[in-house]
Formats: sequence, C-alpha cells, structure tokens
Amino acid sequence: MKRGFTLLEVLLVLTLLGIFFGVLSYSFYSSARTSYALMESAELTREEVLLFWNLQRKFVGATDVAVRKEGVFMITSAGDYYQGVVKCAYIYKDGWLYYYEFPYPYGDLTFYEEDRLVKVGRIRELSFRAFVGGQYLEEYRGLPQWVEVNIEGKKLSIGL
Repeated sequence: MKRGFTLLEVLLVLTLLGIFFGVLSYSFYSSARTSYALMESAELTREEVLLFWNLQRKFVGATDVAVRKEGVFMITSAGDYYQGVVKCAYIYKDGWLYYYEFPYPYGDLTFYEEDRLVKVGRIRELSFRAFVGGQYLEEYRGLPQWVEVNIEGKKLSIGL
C-alpha cells in the first residue's frame, strides 16, 4: 500500500500557508507604516521644540523687539551665527519659515536682505502676537511683557 498526499491535501496546506504568510506580511507592513508615521511625528515635535527653545533664548536676550504679521524682528545677544549683539528675525512667507541674522544691530530693525534668509522649514500656520498692557497686539515695537508664538495650533508664550 502506497502512502502519500492527495492533491486536495496539498492544495489545502498551500492555501493555509498562503493565508498565514499573507496575514503575517500585512501585519509587518502595518507595523512598519505605523512606526514610520510615529518617527515622522517625533521628528516634527523635536523640530518644534528646538524652534521654541531657540525663540525663547533669543527673546530673553532681546533689547528691542518688533512683532509684525510676517514675523518677529529683534536685537539680541543670542545669535546663531555671530557672537555678540546681533539683529535677527524669523520671517514667515509663502508657507516657509526663514531665519535672518546680521552681525551689526543698526539701521531699521525690520529690514532684512532676501539673499541672506535661511530656510528653517515648511509650516502651514504661524503667527506672533505681543502681550502688552493686558491685551494682545499683532504689531508692536518695544519690549512686550511676553510674545505668544502659535505654530500650527501649538502656542508658546515667552516672557521678556
């Protein structure tokens, strides 16, 4: 008597193995996709925290601040590229946040050179407001009590 597998048994085993490996590969793909999304979210959060920290560092060292619709300009001792007191700005236009820094704090505080702008990143929503005398102002020149920064719905108030 010969012993062996029938065609039906072989097909049944192959079908079960196909289903098993299909579920396993989908589970792996789903985990990889979720991990990638989580990694992107963590990277975005890290960049936002670094931006908030950098803004706070600059505002604390500021001697003059101008808050405008398109950005915030200041004279500060906390420059990124130059030592000493610098004129710097965070400018939001065309969906991008730019940083500007100039080593000499003279001239119009809100003047900047287009060719010296450094792209910080793409941001969907950004606004600055100065808090002075119990009210928020979208345009202000001087040293406010604090500046509120709103980046894509996340608000940070920085006291001066």
